[in-house]
This record gives sequence, structure tokens and C-alpha cells, in this order.
Amino acid sequence: MVAMSTHHIGRYEILKPLGRGAMGVVYLARDPIIDRKLALKTLRVDLDDDVAGEFRERFLREARAAGRISHPGIVTIHDVGEDPESGLVFIAMEYIEGRDLRQLMAAGYRFRPSEAARIAADVARALDYAHSMGVVHRDVKPANIILTRDGTPKITDFGIARVESSNLTTEGQFIGTPNFMAPEQITGKPVDGRADIFSLGVVLFNLLTGQRPFPGETLHEVTMKVVREPSPIPSVLAPHLPAAFNPIILKCLEKDPDRRFQTAAELANVLAALARSLVDREPDDVASTGVFQPDLATVIDRSIAEPAPATGLRALLRDITAPRRPATKPSRPSVWQRLPLPEFLTWEINPKWVRIVVAGWAVLWAAWIAVLAVQRPAAPEPAPRDAAIRSRHDTARLLIDAGRRLRLGDARGAEAAAFAALDQVPASAGARALAARTRLAVEAAQLGVAAGETVARLVAEGREAYRGKQYAAAAQRFEQALELDPGNELAASYLELARERQQRRPSSARPVVRPTPMPSSPGSPRTAVEPAPVAPATGNARLTISFSSPISSGAILVTVDGATVAEVPFDFGTKGVFGMRRGGSGTVKRVVVVPAGRHTISATLRDGEGASRGSQTFDRQLPAGSDWTLRFDLPSKEATATVYLVRVSG
Repeated sequence: MVAMSTHHIGRYEILKPLGRGAMGVVYLARDPIIDRKLALKTLRVDLDDDVAGEFRERFLREARAAGRISHPGIVTIHDVGEDPESGLVFIAMEYIEGRDLRQLMAAGYRFRPSEAARIAADVARALDYAHSMGVVHRDVKPANIILTRDGTPKITDFGIARVESSNLTTEGQFIGTPNFMAPEQITGKPVDGRADIFSLGVVLFNLLTGQRPFPGETLHEVTMKVVREPSPIPSVLAPHLPAAFNPIILKCLEKDPDRRFQTAAELANVLAALARSLVDREPDDVASTGVFQPDLATVIDRSIAEPAPATGLRALLRDITAPRRPATKPSRPSVWQRLPLPEFLTWEINPKWVRIVVAGWAVLWAAWIAVLAVQRPAAPEPAPRDAAIRSRHDTARLLIDAGRRLRLGDARGAEAAAFAALDQVPASAGARALAARTRLAVEAAQLGVAAGETVARLVAEGREAYRGKQYAAAAQRFEQALELDPGNELAASYLELARERQQRRPSSARPVVRPTPMPSSPGSPRTAVEPAPVAPATGNARLTISFSSPISSGAILVTVDGATVAEVPFDFGTKGVFGMRRGGSGTVKRVVVVPAGRHTISATLRDGEGASRGSQTFDRQLPAGSDWTLRFDLPSKEATATVYLVRVSG
């Protein structure tokens, strides 16, 4: 324990103690040389030796940090020294008659919004000066902001300030008051003046709402909220608070320093303008703060509230966005004001803002007209030649004739006309579609002719078998004919007669075996016995082509023994916006009749560009009346198709 005089420290006379802080005791003292009262801050003598060194370094750093700063909003340092008798280190600083913001709020005082904005603006200006001198306070809080008798705020206690040339505090060191510290300060990251802006935002939040934005029961809870949780909206906690404070405070309390105000001067200018807009300018309104005297005029630092006149675009934008108030208020409200209208209908509109918006739209329209004028062709395109016009007319007539023939059932004529038109306009989507329809009609006609011939042959064979009393074989032929042509009345009638004859025929009947005549003598004539004719194995098999297509267009080609039996084009594309075609998908299904017997069947899938996407050849025995499925499997647009030939029945 170091002994000290209770009457003098150095040359200064001790009058009374003012308070006790973390690092030392503050006394009210008098300088006998110039007879001036001042505050004498000393390093505590009851500190342990293991922490005394660190506190001594902080103590001296406060003197160095504040001593290099001279600003009306910062407590002035007059002297730094050491008592020769006790070895006590002290700082002699300006004595402020007033109370700090923490004491005022603890006493129940509630600051008006304009008053809080003015105080925060003055503090921001002082912090901006300190930052310009390379000093970051790092402990901005209500206890370190003293309000003088005339309402001027002053910042004190630079005990943990960071000087750019100092290496005492390093990255990762936790120093400050957690409730008012910036997230980067809590996590131990490097800090700059934007950390003081965050702390000042917390102070302003506290002055306006009476609450802290990041409350908590424990230090861990408070620090976790500061680092991770967003700040609540001030006007939600204090409904009487003007909403204009919300974006200012929330911008100060951004977790990312790059999203806050980048300098304290920016914050000071915004708060000063807001303070002016909140103070009524009527003659009977003294606009007092009410901190110590009811009639004390509100103090607004004119260096903050009235920045230097701007020119150019900056002046124009400031004039547009500046708050506007009427010079005087009417003594009696008008009829319009007495109506129960929504508040937004009474908002005042700045005419200059309206003119700017109208001018902007005019510029946009002028630019659009200029672009259209530039894109307009300089001269009209030349008219097509007579030969080209006649060719287009001939092509149109061919397409019309192809459609007419197709409706009348003349598939061959429609195909010839459609492909003649397609030769003239190969890029026409309509011509390609009409040619595909005519090709399908021709294939259907061919299949119909082939099916008709097959039905006639089956009916003839059935009738021959019926006359030969081979009723089972006759019924089989008639059934096959009806499968191909269900409306054939002749086959249906013979089938009914054949089945009736089969039912009448006794089950014990045996085929009559005629005796073979014995050979006669050499001189006698012989009777020739003709063998019974054997019915050939005839009939058809059904082949169903199936394909679930992921590609938009293409064609399927099927050949039997080298002859094409089916060519199935498909196109699932549709027209989109501005006539642009969009891809699509769909299912292709076609039934083909193939004569019974052993055949070599080849199947090929081609895409819309004509490229092969897969092919397969099969050698199969197709029994009469059997059903087969020729399935194409294409899992994706880029894959190769796999072809399967599967017997279904028969």
C-alpha cells in the first residue's frame, strides 16, 4: 500500500473526491498557480501488483490519447505527472459541472427525440475529430458522456482508447463494456472508428427507448445477442418515437462495419438535420431541452446542422430530400383537415421532386424513341420480282390443293402436291407438317389395300375349307379375316355356319378312309387317286410400334425383309412467345400388319436433324394371329435408344 497525502497530489490541492472508477479515483482539485478548479484522476493505490502494471499503461494511454485531442466536445487534458512523495500517477483534466447520461436516466429523466438527436449529433462530431487524429475511443457509453450546464455533451474517459501508433492492445483482447461494444470488438477483430459508431447507436437507442437493444441476464447472453441477433426496431418498443429514427439507428447497429455509416461525420449530419426537423418553429415554442433549466434553448452545433453549401447534383438532391415545414400553422383547421382521411393523403409533396420524376420519365421516353429511330431501316426494302411473286402464289396453290385432296381421300395426289410445294419452300414448317400428314395417309391407304387383299384371301380359303367340310379350318380363316375387317358380313356369316356345322357333327365321327384300289392286271386300266390338297400356312401378325419420346421431333423407320412397312414422323414442339418454338415430348404409337412367317425386321430411330439415335435388327418367326410390340427406350435426350421386340400374345 502506497501512502499519500489527503491534501495535495503534486502541486494540486485536493478539495473533495468526485468518484471512483475501474482504474482510479477522481478528485476535485485546485491549481494554486492559476487558481483554477480541475478534475484530478489518479491511479488507484489499492490495486494488486499483477494488475497495477496493466492499469498504469491504460492510465498513461488515456493521457496520451486525450492529450493529443483539442475539441469542444472532448474533455481537455491539462497536465500529467507523478506525485514525488507517494509516487502516485495523476492526470489533471478539465472540470465539467454537470452529470453524465447514465445518472440522468437513472434519475428518471426521459430525453425528447429532438434533444436525443442533438446530443448524439454533437457526440458524433467529437468522435469524428478523434478519429481524424487516429484515436478510437472503444468505450462510448452513457457514463462517458457528460452533459454540461448549457446542454453541451462532452466525451470523457479515453482509458481504453486505441491510438494508431500504440501496440498495447492486440487482436483478440476483450476490452470495453459489452452492452455497448461492437461485434468486431467482442470477437477480438481489428477495430476502427466504425466501432464507436456502433456504440453511439446503442447509446441513442437507450436514450430514445429507455431500453438496451441487446439485453441479457449474463455476459455470455449479452455478447451472443450483440454478435448474432439483429437489433429490434426502436419505434416498436417506443410507439411515440418518430419513425425517422429507425433507419438511422439500425444502420449504426449493422453487424458488418461496411454497412454502417463509414464516418462519424456522416452520422452527425443526418442526426443534426433530423433534430432540426423535429423542433417546431412557432414563436411561442422555445424548443427547450429541459435537462437542467425549463427555458434552456436547444443547442445544435451549427457546424453539424448547417454544412457548407453544396453545388451541382449534391445541392439538388439535398434540396429535394430536405424536410419541409410550413412557416406558420393555421389557427383553425380547415374542413379538409377535419375529415377522417388517412394520414398519407395529408403528406406534403415537394414540387421539385415531382419535376425531377417527370423529367426522368421524359428522358427515358426520348431515349426509347431515339433507339427506335436508329433501328428503323434507312430505306424501304425493294419489292420482290414478278417471278418470285408467281413462285409464291404457285406454292400456295399447291399447298391448298394438297389439303383439298387429303380431305377428299386422294392420298397419292395430296402427297404429290405437298412435296412439290415443299421443294419450293423447304424451310416452311406448315409445308413440312402437311407433307408428313400426306405421307401418313398414303401409308394408311397402302395398309388398307394390303389388309383388304389379305381379308379377301382369307375368306376365299375359308369358303374352300367349308366346301371341303373342314369346318375348324374354315372357322379359323373367317376369324382371322374378321380381326382385320370386323365389318365383313360374308366372313361373319360363314363363321356362324362353320361353327354351327361343327356343333352338329357327331363327336364319334371318324374321317372316312377310302380304300386304295388294288392294282389290276397288266391289261386292265388303272384309276388315278388324287391326294387331298394341304392348306398353306397363311395369316398375319400385328406389330405395335411404341416410343415415349423425350426429344421434340424425329422419325421411326421399320423395314421387313428390306421393304419399308412404316415410316412414322413425329413433332411435339410448340410455338412460344414471339413465335419462337419450344421443345416438347410425347408418345408415338402405330400398329402395323405383317404377314406371318420368318422375317428380318429392322427398326431405326432418327432425331429432328436426321441423325440416327439407335437401331436394331431382329430375325423372328411371326406366327399367324400373334401380337408383337416394337418398343424404343430412350432414357434422355443425349442417350442412345435401345430397341426391344417382345411377343405379347398369339
